[in-house]
Amino acid sequence: MFSHPSRRLLASLLFIVVLVGIQVPAALISSAQDLPTLDYYFVAFAYKPDDLTEVENAANAILEKEIGARVRFHTMTFTDAPTRGALILNAGDPCDVMSFSQFNPFNRAVTTGGLMAIGDMLAEHAPTVLGNFSPEEWNAVKSGGQVYGAPVFVGGISRAAFWVRGDLTEKYDFDWQSATTLEAWEPFFDTVLEQEEGVIPLVSSEPYWGRQWFPNYYGYDPISEDIGAPAARGMVGVKLDDADTQVVAVAFTPEYRQAAELARRWYEKGYFLQTPPIDSEMIALRAQLRFAAFQVPFGGNWSTKAMAANEWNGVPIYTAFYQPQTVVTTGKILSSVYGVCAVSQHPVEAVKFIEEMNTNADLLNLFNYGIEGKHWVWVDEANKIVGYPEGVDGNTVGWNPNTYWQFGDKRLVYITTPDDIGVLDRDAADLANAIVSPIMGFVPDLSPIQNELAQLATAAKQYCEPVDKGMVEVDSGLQACQDAIKAAGIDTIVAELQSQIDAWKASNAQ
Repeated sequence: MFSHPSRRLLASLLFIVVLVGIQVPAALISSAQDLPTLDYYFVAFAYKPDDLTEVENAANAILEKEIGARVRFHTMTFTDAPTRGALILNAGDPCDVMSFSQFNPFNRAVTTGGLMAIGDMLAEHAPTVLGNFSPEEWNAVKSGGQVYGAPVFVGGISRAAFWVRGDLTEKYDFDWQSATTLEAWEPFFDTVLEQEEGVIPLVSSEPYWGRQWFPNYYGYDPISEDIGAPAARGMVGVKLDDADTQVVAVAFTPEYRQAAELARRWYEKGYFLQTPPIDSEMIALRAQLRFAAFQVPFGGNWSTKAMAANEWNGVPIYTAFYQPQTVVTTGKILSSVYGVCAVSQHPVEAVKFIEEMNTNADLLNLFNYGIEGKHWVWVDEANKIVGYPEGVDGNTVGWNPNTYWQFGDKRLVYITTPDDIGVLDRDAADLANAIVSPIMGFVPDLSPIQNELAQLATAAKQYCEPVDKGMVEVDSGLQACQDAIKAAGIDTIVAELQSQIDAWKASNAQ
């Protein structure tokens, strides 16, 4: 066990002091042991290697004491996470804990067989996490009746919005708070094109950004956004007001055509780059202020001050909703989930780590903000407001994951502006008036239709994504999309999902 000379010496000293009855601090004994080390995979926006090591060491100083284990950081980028996470699980690489979100989808991870059922361990070792969600919400992370993930409480709301540059809305006196329809934004975008040389109104990228099909906005629960082109938002759905919960192929609906027509009009007007850049290029262009706004399906009440500092070179960014009411779906629960890897040699410690990340404010904010004094300082400790130390900003700070929704209970996260004081109350009010999906809690079993899903992904990528992004004429492009997904087996997919939803409803009615 103690193969290193210093460890053999420490072991001998401990034996002597114990033999003569001297009290030894528990922390000293613990440091002499080979503690389990958890390989943790998560998404990080930016950091410096030396700072990562420093934050990792600080985290381990807490974890060794609280759960008797250590953690080893494995970072993923927003660009590589959608494929890398699944590859790690498929390959059985060393892994104990992984974070999932829209950038690393949980349902896709479950289908790899690379996650462990953790329901019993949660009950014993993560009671706080278990109590954060209702039985219906826990259904979202079940497969075959077993719990394969632990949701993170991100609170908040989720509805379609623009993140728009405040310097431009002020410059052109645009009343963004009153622009509550998509069409109301067109005068602003036109002005940007006319007056701001080199600035494109809206962000787009390959593959994620720049689409117009937002299922929730158009009144659909997409069931699973893995059904369709990679990084798209799904090719099937159930209408939010349909008590009969009929599954439809959305490309054949009037709402999808409406989205396609909007996408085409905006593409032709020049609101998007003619060729979407890859994500890394988009990130660089955004930092150079070459875009005016993001169009997002998940706008919320929380301040965008940190995002502005990290991603927009410090210009103010406002959240402008154009969807009047938030929608609660299974997908909202899956927006942030922890999973324990099937190959983990330390699953109990992995579950304890998840609980600690959702209960220990010091640990959680260490992951979010780094080391106090070096990466952040108190601005208003009484109200838990933090900021950068003097001479440091979002571009120069050494630790900046920029994923506050990922690590743990949002109610414990320090805030970065007085604007977020009381935001939890605003979130609660919005959620109280939310539209709840009629299939809330339903999680599809995609294994019976894997062949059709693979064919659909290829067909949708080639024929439907250009429609979704406005890159082709609507009539011919939409027809080609419909024909291609028909040939790929969309009807079989719809029938299988309908059967599963019918069985799920019957089971819940009992």
